[in-house]
Amino acid sequence: MNVDREIDSLLNPERAPALRDRAGFVDRVMQRVALEERPALSVALWRAAPVPWWIQAATDPASILACALLALLWWRPTWLTELNGHLSDRWSLLAWPAIAQARSTLGLDRPGVALGLEILGLLALGWASLHLYRWIERLTRRSAGA
Repeated sequence: MNVDREIDSLLNPERAPALRDRAGFVDRVMQRVALEERPALSVALWRAAPVPWWIQAATDPASILACALLALLWWRPTWLTELNGHLSDRWSLLAWPAIAQARSTLGLDRPGVALGLEILGLLALGWASLHLYRWIERLTRRSAGA
């Protein structure tokens, strides 16, 4: 192709044949680029959003979860410490020897098993987060009528 040869001649000046019209070369290349078919751009990118960005952000499931947690902590700032207190009351210091014995009997005190359970817990947390995100997304779409 003629354009390939011209580009190759620009990249390798020692093998380059002399251009007849150096001034018109750039214009011809730019004209060919303009005439080439381009993938159609999505009209949605250029169209104005039907609702402002703050409304779109408010209907995002991640924003809803963050706002709910913030509202809970604003309403009851000691909620997390109270939850920790209730959990620690159930597991008193007298129960720890029995728990340690059960962990040892089941083999949970070995580092490999503990690491495997921690990785499994992280994967389960990610899986549960994904399903919670999709559930809230369905709820917000239904309530928005989308």
